Amino acid sequence: MNFYVAMKDLGTMNWSSANSSCQNYSFCGNLKGTLPTLDQLKTMYNNKSSLNSLLSTNGGTKLTEGWYWASTTGSDGGQYDVNMSNGDVDYTYGGSNRYVRPVLASY
Repeated sequence: MNFYVAMKDLGTMNWSSANSSCQNYSFCGNLKGTLPTLDQLKTMYNNKSSLNSLLSTNGGTKLTEGWYWASTTGSDGGQYDVNMSNGDVDYTYGGSNRYVRPVLASY
């Protein structure tokens, strides 16, 4: 699966607000974004150098060296997040503010 990354972060917010904000984010007019999955965030981290270069070249902003929310949740209601400075994965319960970068899935 391929996916597109928004040109900039939406700021920091709790998980519920992040999920809603990404669902309301529009790519190219009418295509709705989503909060990235855990796997998508790991892919973004693993390709961060290339991704940041492309973003900068095309007028976007680089990924922030901090924690980003994933849409992936656990059976007990917690949510995953990924640290873009070192690739660490954390599991929390959505109350903390994390960075948000919408994605658009393409199959």
